[in-house]
Amino acid sequence: MKSKKIITLLAAATVTLTAATGVAATQAEQTQAASVKKSKYGFKKSFTFPTSWRGKWYSTNNLTPSPMNIQKTSFDTPWTNEHVKAVKVGKVKGTNKYPWQMTKAWKLKNAGVFEKYTRVTTKKINGEKWIVLSPVDQKSTKKGYAFTVKTELIDGKKEPVLFQSHPQEGKVTNQFFTSEELAKKYATYEFKDMTYSKVNPRQ
Repeated sequence: MKSKKIITLLAAATVTLTAATGVAATQAEQTQAASVKKSKYGFKKSFTFPTSWRGKWYSTNNLTPSPMNIQKTSFDTPWTNEHVKAVKVGKVKGTNKYPWQMTKAWKLKNAGVFEKYTRVTTKKINGEKWIVLSPVDQKSTKKGYAFTVKTELIDGKKEPVLFQSHPQEGKVTNQFFTSEELAKKYATYEFKDMTYSKVNPRQ
């Protein structure tokens, strides 16, 4: 009886081990496939937004009808409410070129993919550190948006504010708050520690 029980236990352990190995192999394949797919387009790795940035941010600006909804490695744009993944850009697999160095035909062929991603770079402008989100297939960040989060004193209480600016000027063109009430009340307020653009009004 004992030997029969041992054989049964060994058989069960073998099945469990085989299943576990299969799952591990599948996960490894999926990870490898994801890595290959990303490098195929020149996506080096996903960008992780700081924890303090995550959540919904509200603005009353007519150009941003939706909240800026930031997740761990992606966000829903306030302009079109589309879900976009944030990535650091590297060289395209099998080439020694960045996406913006590839041919026009290659860019057009992969335009649908690029629409779902944004390139992330960090930049210091006017003494402030900004996270710049721009098209992945362009070297220049002129067509992008720069963001930074700072803690400001509002009604005697410390509140986080998400500032948006032109990626080269560092002048605030829009600001987001953690609630619709704050956004309505302070949409046009100018915080003393920030420089504001007069070109793009904030409401």
